[in-house]
Order: sequence, then C-alpha cells, then structure tokens
Amino acid sequence: MRIKYIRVKSALSRSGLKEIDYALNPYLGCYHSCIYCYARDFTRYEEVAKNWGEVIYVKINLLDVLRREVKRLPKGVVGVATITDPYQPIEATYRLTRGSLEILKRYGFKVSIQTKSPLVLRDKDIIEPKQFDVGVTIITMDKDVAKVVEPKAPPPTDRVRILKEISELGVETWLFMGPIIPCLTDN
Repeated sequence: MRIKYIRVKSALSRSGLKEIDYALNPYLGCYHSCIYCYARDFTRYEEVAKNWGEVIYVKINLLDVLRREVKRLPKGVVGVATITDPYQPIEATYRLTRGSLEILKRYGFKVSIQTKSPLVLRDKDIIEPKQFDVGVTIITMDKDVAKVVEPKAPPPTDRVRILKEISELGVETWLFMGPIIPCLTDN
C-alpha cells in the first residue's frame, strides 16, 4: 500500500443520501479492495481509481477544516464514511476518524458510521446511544467467498462481533446485506 497526503478545502460535503445530511470521508481510497465497490467511480483522482486498494490518500488537514466547518454549518446527520472505510488499517496510525468523531460529538452532530473493521471498537468510549449509530456491510458469511470478493477486508465473523459489541452499548446498529452477486452470494 502506498500512502500519499493531500490537503482539503472542506471536510463535510452535502450528501445525496436521504438518511444523512453530510458525508465525511477521512481517507481517499480503501485498503479493503472489494471488487464490487462503487466508490472508485466517485473519485476524481485517477491514480486512486486505477489502483484501488493500493493507494490511500490521507487528508492531513481534515481535523482543522472540520473544526471550522462545524461552527458554521447547521446540525445534521453525518455519514462516516460514504466512499471509504473510515476504519481501514491506516486509521490505527492517523486517527482521523477518531478525531472527527470527537469533534462531531462535541458540536452535537448525529453520526452514522459504516465500516467493515473491528477497529471501530477502539472508539467505544466516544460512540454513544442517540447520537451515533453503527452499521456494517456483509455480503456473505462464507469466509472463502468473502476472501475472493473482499480480499483485504476483515472476515464476516468480525463484522457480526462489531454489531454485537456496539449494540451492547445501547447504540443502534444496522446491517447492509449486499450487494447480491449472482451465482456467488445469492444462495
């Protein structure tokens, strides 16, 4: 994996999804390399799209920009993240997701986290009922099939554990079961 650094002008973008008002993506690109991922089609960076899973851009000034934005934007629901996994392995080093959650929590934004990584459990001290919800994507419970379609993602059993441990905190959890891939995950 190659790591590159970029500076951003904004941290939050208006969301086109009905359930969330803003999207926050701490990284550009995703290590998990899921073959079905739509996110590569949404990047302006050709290198990221062509080398999906191999190049990750770290938004080095994200937290400073977010601190400014939350003071002037109307409160709403923030989707963390919509075109990357906010808890991919690089998050253990850079902690941009954790820092973002702390800022959003402090300023009263609701947060909807979507991830495949048990690293989200590190942030259980921040994630609280009513202000946060956490969801995972599971395409199959067959670990061999998962390894083919999500080659670097944590196994499905880890994702079930995420839902269990987060729900034990009283935090709303949800599961996205898909996409359905004919002849592979449709049985």
